[in-house]
Amino acid sequence: MTYPPPPQNQPPYGQPSQPYGAPQQPQYGQQPQYGQPQSQPSYGQPEPQYGQPQYGQPQYGAPGQFPPPGSQWEPQTPPPSGTNGFAVASLIFGILGGILFAVIFGFVALSQIKKRNQKGRGMAIAGLVLSVVWVLACGAGIAISALNEPERDSNGTVTGEGSVSSVELKLGDCLKKLPAEGLVNAVDVVPCSQAHGAEVYAVFNLTGTTYPGSDKVIKQSEDGCSERVDALTADAQKDDTLEIYYLYPHTSTVWTRGDHSVTCLVGSTNKQYTGSLRK
Repeated sequence: MTYPPPPQNQPPYGQPSQPYGAPQQPQYGQQPQYGQPQSQPSYGQPEPQYGQPQYGQPQYGAPGQFPPPGSQWEPQTPPPSGTNGFAVASLIFGILGGILFAVIFGFVALSQIKKRNQKGRGMAIAGLVLSVVWVLACGAGIAISALNEPERDSNGTVTGEGSVSSVELKLGDCLKKLPAEGLVNAVDVVPCSQAHGAEVYAVFNLTGTTYPGSDKVIKQSEDGCSERVDALTADAQKDDTLEIYYLYPHTSTVWTRGDHSVTCLVGSTNKQYTGSLRK
């Protein structure tokens, strides 16, 4: 009696057909059972749970990934890229009184700053504000000047006191007082029937196309006013308290601007007169 032959490809007695922990291969025609993993994890490595990301898989919120659904996306604005040049120019012209340029550069700067995320918004606004201040100041000055302008009749004779520019003095104007030595911008005039300290008795223009220099201008002005004292009354010519003064173009800038006129004054610093001193 013989034993049946051992099956082929069977391991020796006592040896498992598969090493411990090695994945079991399903037999031909046999499907793996539901819920059985195809491979066993190595010792020390926990089996990943359902819904947990495995190692190496990107998670929501990681760099380079889109934010998870429901989170709010906040766009990042670029950092400021320096100060806007038009804003600086607007502030400078606003300080110097360049109203037109300050306004133009100010609005251009505000438009560019918003688009380019630049600095200088405060300077642009300051330039615009200073422009408004200059406009208001100029308007106030014009209004005050108009209110202070003296009244004149149809012949140009002063009938009401006021203030005029020194270059706007006319023949026969009487000054409330003699102006101080030096640069004279404006003087106060009154009707000659009121007490006054000086009177314009002559006005003439210096000749020449180029500025002859301060010394020559003073010499020509003094000589011209001395030659015209005959316009004064005989009593005025004999009055030792009266002196001759003159206003003249004192710089080349004034000369280039077209002011070549000399205004001759007769009066006194310590005495008042009533009535005209001219013939």
